[in-house]
Amino acid sequence: MALGSLLAGLSWGLGGVVLLPATPGLGQTFFILVIGGMCAGAVVLNVPHLPTALAFLLSASLPVAFRLLATGSMADTALAAMIIVFTAALSLAGAYLNRFFTEGLRLRIELNAANIRLRAEMGEHRETEAALRQAQKLEAVGQLTGGIAHDFTNLLTAVISYLELAMRHSAGNPAVVSLLQGAVQAADRGVVLVKRLLAFARKQRLEPLSVDLKVLISDIKELLQRTLGPTIDLEIVGDPDLAPAWVDSNQLELAILNLAINARDAMPTGGTMRLGLENSRTGRGMPAGLAPADYVIVSIADTGTGMDDATLAQAFDPFFTTKEAGSGSGLGLPMVQGFALQSGGAVQIQTRLGEGTRIEVWLPRADESPAVHARPCRPDIVGSQRTAQILLCDDDPDVRGILGEVLQTEGYILHVANSPSATLRILEEAPEIDLLIVDYAMPEMNGLELIQEACQRRPSLKTLLITGDVGALSDGISRVPLLPKPFGPTELAQRVSGILAV
Repeated sequence: MALGSLLAGLSWGLGGVVLLPATPGLGQTFFILVIGGMCAGAVVLNVPHLPTALAFLLSASLPVAFRLLATGSMADTALAAMIIVFTAALSLAGAYLNRFFTEGLRLRIELNAANIRLRAEMGEHRETEAALRQAQKLEAVGQLTGGIAHDFTNLLTAVISYLELAMRHSAGNPAVVSLLQGAVQAADRGVVLVKRLLAFARKQRLEPLSVDLKVLISDIKELLQRTLGPTIDLEIVGDPDLAPAWVDSNQLELAILNLAINARDAMPTGGTMRLGLENSRTGRGMPAGLAPADYVIVSIADTGTGMDDATLAQAFDPFFTTKEAGSGSGLGLPMVQGFALQSGGAVQIQTRLGEGTRIEVWLPRADESPAVHARPCRPDIVGSQRTAQILLCDDDPDVRGILGEVLQTEGYILHVANSPSATLRILEEAPEIDLLIVDYAMPEMNGLELIQEACQRRPSLKTLLITGDVGALSDGISRVPLLPKPFGPTELAQRVSGILAV
């Protein structure tokens, strides 16, 4: 462009030198003004390119000025001076406008970059706000469901205990036993629902240990195959050097079974479920919000229907389900997520509509080798020279009544209290009490505080804490025998027998 402007300017300049007479008239002066106007236009049009503007301006005007100066007349010299001044002014104006344009262009570039960064930050902010709202919503729902589950456990404990006692007193009547068994099965489904609610609310009691996941999967492989059915193939793959996971093995089994059921339901006409076990690797996509560390990944992948974006966005919402009414509680995935988060891990989903789903459960890696834990024996009631005496404290009259009846049926001498203060008073009055059974959530003081106070007064006293809200307990609970609600008479009797036998 600069070369073209230079050639155009030279042609105009040479034309002016040849065509202009020594003493220009009105027409010649107008011709000079036309050249000046073209020079001014060149400055305005080519201000972004200062060299181009100057090439046109100088080459078009200076030859004419020099030709006028060569004549030596006063008029021509004045006209040449005017051209030179005009050229200098336009050159300075071009330089100024070019600097102004360059600065404006730089500001526009910086502003555009800032706008791009701002849009990106606004997008991240919106995503963060959405994640925060989701977390707050789940936390609120978790607190609500946890509170409901806690109260529901007391009801279920009474219902299950009464049903089992009724079966014992049914005198073997098949019709009555059948009805009672149906009621017990319904109550057991309520127990499963409560456990899922507590898992979602992250208020279940976890007992993490170093677990060999290959051994765990091997133990439940047959159960998984029965759960999936004959039309679905089960594939299990794992890293040869798989690290142990720090996790509650029982809750992990339940989570895997939940995911297997979801995979089965997503493949109504059959397919393949692939269960993978692998160590986390550097650079591999880590779930958002998960702290950098070493993890073990349990993945469940199916070849089913997959999920669209709208379904994926609600996948972890409690009670959300795409199944038919009555076919699902909508707590499977929320329970798995709650368990993973409470274990120090996370869950993430990779899915596409019509192409299947892959769910990864990230679990903390254990620093110690997995140990073989023998299942504890629960001995029968050990005979002694006298009948054991038990002090039961629960502020719920229904629970207090049925548990008292169960303990008396088992042959124990029972003392009953409806508050911590009454419990401490009975302990002072009856020093022969062998076992203290207390609920956790009570007025005046909670069950743990009551146990600590009672053991300070009676160091040899044996204790049992019963509660439906084990997530509210501190780490120190590991030193106190615990029986989670809901439970039945048989489970209570076995637990009491085991504690008294020690």
